[in-house]
Parts: sequence; C-alpha cells; structure tokens
Amino acid sequence: MITLAPVSSVLAATADQGGRAPQVIDVKDPAVTTYWAGRFNVTQDRLFTAIGEVGGSVAAVRRYLAK
Repeated sequence: MITLAPVSSVLAATADQGGRAPQVIDVKDPAVTTYWAGRFNVTQDRLFTAIGEVGGSVAAVRRYLAK
C-alpha cells in the first residue's frame, strides 16, 4: 500500500528552492520518497529500484519508469 505524503510537507522541505520540488530524490527522507512514489504512481520498492539503476535525478527516474 502506498502512503502519500502531503504535498505541503514536501514543499515546506524545499522552501529554499522557491517551493519547487527538488531535482534529485533524497532517498534518506521518507516524506520525499513517498511523494515521488506517488507522483510516479509506483511503489517505493519500484522507485528505489529505478534510483539504483539510474541514480537519483528526477528526470532520469522518470525516463526509466516510462520504459
């Protein structure tokens, strides 16, 4: 079961970036990984597999998951 993090909590964590989501997925922050798993509509296991294959770049993970 996927538990989604409130967008407001992720945006609050990225306030220093003008409220934009980070361009690299921080695998050490459960709120961030939950957010990105929800954004990509995948399980966290699938997200971690993608990150292990292509790194933490949001763009690279997006391309990987689109295959």
